[in-house]
Amino acid sequence: MDQNQTYRIEAEAAQALAQWKALFAEQVAVKARELAKKSVCTDVITLGHYRQAASIAVQMLATAVQDTDSKDGRQEAA
Repeated sequence: MDQNQTYRIEAEAAQALAQWKALFAEQVAVKARELAKKSVCTDVITLGHYRQAASIAVQMLATAVQDTDSKDGRQEAA
């Protein structure tokens, strides 16, 4: 692949990507805090908390991406 090749991105696609990134980051932070509150050291968020939170957030993100597909009418038939 040519590293210097440029691409145009539809505004709607760029907006969706920005929303997904923000959703993922927010969900990881929220879930990590929730996990920390349930742990022994309630005021410390660990890498383990972030890993577990990221796994949960990935599932939420996948759902959000699929919801976007169904809203824009581009979801393929099963």
